[in-house]
Amino acid sequence: MIEMRHDSNKIFDLDNQSKIAKVIESDFKDQTKKEDEFVHRDGGWGWLVVLCTGYCFGILIGMCNNYALIYVELERVYNGTENHVTYAGWIGSMSIGIQYIFCVFGSILIDLFSPLKIGILGGVISSLSLFSCAFVKEITIYFLTYGFLFGIGQSFLLASTLSILPHYFDKRLSLANGIMNLIGSIIIVILPIFTSIIINTYGLKSTFFFLTALNAVPIILVLTFKSRLPKPKDLTLKKELKNSLGIDVLKKKMFVAWCFMTFIGKFGYFIPILNIDHYAKLAFPDKPPVIVNIVFSTFAGISGIAFGKLGDYTIKYFNHVHYHTFVYLSYGIVQVFIPFAADYFWFIVQIVILGIIDGILLAFIVPISVDLVGCSKLGNQAIGYYHISMSATAIAGPAVAGRLYEVYNSYDIAFYLGGITSIIAGLIMVAFYFIINHYEKKKQKGEEVVKLNNINRIVGF
Repeated sequence: MIEMRHDSNKIFDLDNQSKIAKVIESDFKDQTKKEDEFVHRDGGWGWLVVLCTGYCFGILIGMCNNYALIYVELERVYNGTENHVTYAGWIGSMSIGIQYIFCVFGSILIDLFSPLKIGILGGVISSLSLFSCAFVKEITIYFLTYGFLFGIGQSFLLASTLSILPHYFDKRLSLANGIMNLIGSIIIVILPIFTSIIINTYGLKSTFFFLTALNAVPIILVLTFKSRLPKPKDLTLKKELKNSLGIDVLKKKMFVAWCFMTFIGKFGYFIPILNIDHYAKLAFPDKPPVIVNIVFSTFAGISGIAFGKLGDYTIKYFNHVHYHTFVYLSYGIVQVFIPFAADYFWFIVQIVILGIIDGILLAFIVPISVDLVGCSKLGNQAIGYYHISMSATAIAGPAVAGRLYEVYNSYDIAFYLGGITSIIAGLIMVAFYFIINHYEKKKQKGEEVVKLNNINRIVGF
């Protein structure tokens, strides 16, 4: 009887502790809910932020796509220079690679300061670097002005632009991201039209003055980027730096797998973006290369808003990372078949498909980053690590394509190589997804068995 009473007291105390824990947990959830309601308004001022991020994002991606026209002009201006085609491809890819490498550094600075301050810094550096490009005489100097300095400026602006939406949106994050992509795509469509006119009429120097003015506008727009996510108080600089690095995101297996897929896939991804205008000029000399930019950007914008809205509904049914798996598989297949398009109509059809796929990729970068790391607060660091994972291969791809053209006088091998790496990236993600899922389910099942055994031991079974 005494032993039974003792066991019953244990169970009674356990029940009381359980009730107290539930009350504390309930209070904590209520407090967290109130914070989330304050942070994630899913509208209001956030929609103005979306408009501003749309322009900034349009300039960021537009400058990447727009470089295809600058690439053609550099190839023409420096035609007598040794390795000029390789250099032209390398300068553009270096700018993109530096942009992605320093994106992590930009994310750390955002945590230490704010998206607003780092966005302004990025806009200033980008504008000054483009202004200096107007006075460059030797092609190798562009590696410093356009490849390095402009890449750093863009990295800070990119980190600021991609980090701000989770401050204002939660349930409608995919929609906000899609609208940002749509606004950006309108700018991306218009940008090559004006760039082409200015290059053909006034030359490269005036073009850089024009681009300087466009890249100065974000300096004003980022003033709307008011931080809303709560920051931990009473942190030392060392702890704040540790939090800013966000090493915890690297413990997420699916996130690491996603970054590895991106690392492999980005080698070939930018070849149809940076080198495609030069290819189009050679394959279809009677057609202006700017048409390729307009078609690609238009369908990327339509795709971005359509799939951005779709993502809000499909998150209930499957992981958003599957969209990127589809992107690399399909992008690679289309890229492999580019050299087989002897007719201009079918070539444009391929560009339409590539544009749609690119819109899907861009629409889900932020949602996937937040989903895979589990919270908005780590989303900023996740986006940074995502971009740094692609930096090396993003630099290498277009540069290798330019070199292959100089050796074989053709881009065919470059498209085959780029397409195959994209397909391999997609297949790697498929394999990792099933392996990680199997491991997580096995681990979860084991934890449930341990919990059940502990409960049985407490109640005396």
